Amino acid sequence: MKNQINKPMRYIIYARKSTEDSGRQIQSIDDQINFLKKLAKEKDLDIVEIFSESKSAKKPGRPVFEKMLSFIQSKKATGILCWKLDRLSRNPKDGGDIQWYLQERIIEEIRTSDRIYLPEDNALISSVELGMANQAIRDLSRNVKRGIKSKIERGVWANRAPIGYLNKDKGIVIDKSKAKYIKRAFELYRKSNISIKEIANILFKEGFRSKAGNKYHKSKIQRMLRNTFYYGVMFIQGEYYSGTHKPIISKRLFDEVQEVLDGTNRSKRKKHSFAFRGFLYCEKCGCLLTATTKKGYNYYYCTNGKGNCEEHKRYLREEKVEKILAESLGKLKMSSEMIDIIYQSAKEKKDLKKDYRQEVLNNLQNELNSVITKQERLLEGYCSEIISKEAYGRKTKDFRKKEIDLKTQIKEISEKSSKEDSTLEQTKKLFLKACYAKKEFLQASKRRQTKTLQDVLWNATVQNQKLAKVSFKQEFQLIADTPNLNDFDTMFGDRDSNPNCLDQNQVSYH
Repeated sequence: MKNQINKPMRYIIYARKSTEDSGRQIQSIDDQINFLKKLAKEKDLDIVEIFSESKSAKKPGRPVFEKMLSFIQSKKATGILCWKLDRLSRNPKDGGDIQWYLQERIIEEIRTSDRIYLPEDNALISSVELGMANQAIRDLSRNVKRGIKSKIERGVWANRAPIGYLNKDKGIVIDKSKAKYIKRAFELYRKSNISIKEIANILFKEGFRSKAGNKYHKSKIQRMLRNTFYYGVMFIQGEYYSGTHKPIISKRLFDEVQEVLDGTNRSKRKKHSFAFRGFLYCEKCGCLLTATTKKGYNYYYCTNGKGNCEEHKRYLREEKVEKILAESLGKLKMSSEMIDIIYQSAKEKKDLKKDYRQEVLNNLQNELNSVITKQERLLEGYCSEIISKEAYGRKTKDFRKKEIDLKTQIKEISEKSSKEDSTLEQTKKLFLKACYAKKEFLQASKRRQTKTLQDVLWNATVQNQKLAKVSFKQEFQLIADTPNLNDFDTMFGDRDSNPNCLDQNQVSYH
């Protein structure tokens, strides 16, 4: 027995850092080991093995820790050197194993930087310290979660910024280099004839790439198109929160894209791209003209959908259609004087719209107040046990969503009102665009020609291989129908003499 007592104790060193990242705590492991080696040298302790790992002790399952326990169970060592007791454990299971091994003298000594733990010590001491380590990690977790929830409720994003935003100064800001691509993706998909895969290809060609320079996969684009964050609303764990970040798109654009994604506003995709398809109709039967390619040339012809039209036998070359449409666009021309008159008219109209917009805001605010009142009554009913927990949770979620939507609408209308003065310049741009429509059309690519027609033209009809009629968008049709563009009375002779009574669609503000 005497020889067993005098037999030198063998020790292992155990060092651990709390996370797996490659940051500053990598050095802390080296510091722990160096300190413990120095301590062993000063105390003349026999070190037979060193164990270290970068693993959180919050939960059981550390591989190096388990290896260390097996090493001790095999009697290869009976003492442990570690920086602090919490390096060994921060959870009840591992802490219990350490205490049991110490009580059964499988571990004869645990030596830290400031004290020694022995089997004959009061078990309460190590239990308290290990319990405090466990409680500390639980408190830290709760505090982190509480802090994140508090930030979310204040409208502050607490995680990594989505594509199109950057984390900055404990918040997020718009990433100007990528936000334009986010908006473009929504606008492209809203047209409902472009697939997500095609959008991914278009954006890649235009410079939208990941940090590694790769193309964003279509699945990434689809998730982006579903993300409410881009119009100012955060969706976290089934709940909606109004964000303080600046939106990249409007809620209206987001909702329109959702309709397309859900199939409620999705037209049949086109297999081929023809610049003028969808704009041309047969004057005789009213059927849409389709297009085909033969021997390298594009031709347009009647679909003869009603089965009684001979026009479908006549093909119209795309070059001829382009020339006739360009001539038609030449009708859209106004003098600078007329442009200034319509600009002043729009300015007067803006003042009339203020009262209407304020009424809308008042109605939305009243509805919001009603929703908030209903939430308070719902809470009272739940506290009084009149309403079940399930019903309370379900209705609270519904009210919360409605509250967020109303706040978003109020925000959008308020911002639109504050910026309306600058939008008056768009009135001038509208008519200036009409002035240069023909020139730009002839010089543009096929894709840009299609865009010009989408902006200006409703449709055109063809008969005997010639353009029969052209119907412009309402504001442009007004210009085309005016015989003398320099004469205000001629232009508005058949309309109300009060320029404030112009139909809302006559002048575009967007």
